[in-house]
Amino acid sequence: MKYLSAIIFTALFFCASCGTTGSSAYKDEPYDEKAMTESAALSGGTAEIPGASIEKAAAKLESGTVAVVGKYVLTEDKYKIIKKYNEDKYEYKLSPEQEKEFLEYVINKKLMATEARKLGYAEKPELAAKYEWDFDEVLSHAYYNDMVEKKLKVSESDARVYYERNKEDFVELSAQHILVKNRDLAFNLRKRIASGESFEEIAKKYSEDATTKDMGGKLPFFGKGVMVEEFENAAFMLSPGEVSDPVKTIYGYHIIKLAEKRKISFDDSKEKIMQMVQNNRQKEIFGKLISGLKEKYTVQVNEKLLK
Repeated sequence: MKYLSAIIFTALFFCASCGTTGSSAYKDEPYDEKAMTESAALSGGTAEIPGASIEKAAAKLESGTVAVVGKYVLTEDKYKIIKKYNEDKYEYKLSPEQEKEFLEYVINKKLMATEARKLGYAEKPELAAKYEWDFDEVLSHAYYNDMVEKKLKVSESDARVYYERNKEDFVELSAQHILVKNRDLAFNLRKRIASGESFEEIAKKYSEDATTKDMGGKLPFFGKGVMVEEFENAAFMLSPGEVSDPVKTIYGYHIIKLAEKRKISFDDSKEKIMQMVQNNRQKEIFGKLISGLKEKYTVQVNEKLLK
């Protein structure tokens, strides 16, 4: 995922920065000294010089100013925020060389946005709706981080309390199963096993689970939350050596034989428990937060428009 994000991030600013700033951007434009002087006054004393590179222009900027685009001043503090925001968003760290390209991307984006505003794009309903959505996303993310994310830290002590209260859940099973699609066949096979036929041999001959049939239906150890609910419930009710009646799931009919049931120690499951506790805490805090906001702000939905 990080690799993919890096590709997307790199492609975004490299494509956007191709050939629109630097000397090529101004090659065919006449130089108006008076206009450039007026522009400098408006933008804090520094004019954009046609044909000059970013590096040369930077030498004429005031301390703390990264770039000036028309009347827009990109301060060092604002640039750092933009850079970190994009690096965090795409989970990608820019190299010094890539940062030069990124700055060019930022400038190009501001150039196009400035011209778009001048042409009235900001008043277009479709763009206004997208802007509102994107800005709400930034605001809600910051709010979620303060109200929820910062309260999710889980200690080892929290995890141990959870473990002691839910020890019955920290068990894993070793089992075999036979899977068939036909209900009548499943019950017939169950009778044959009850009559003394080998579970393993029947599994090898009849099971439709290609992954386990050649091993007599043997499954790797599994805990709660791994198998589909119907299978899990039936398996955890068995005692070692016991065989279940056919159990229907989305995959077909299973006949399950429990081989072993063993406890999972706290040390073996500590990381998993801490994640579980954090997830539960997140659901609780977020649920209360949204409930409170719904009480504070009226929410109405026109169901007819969703059909």
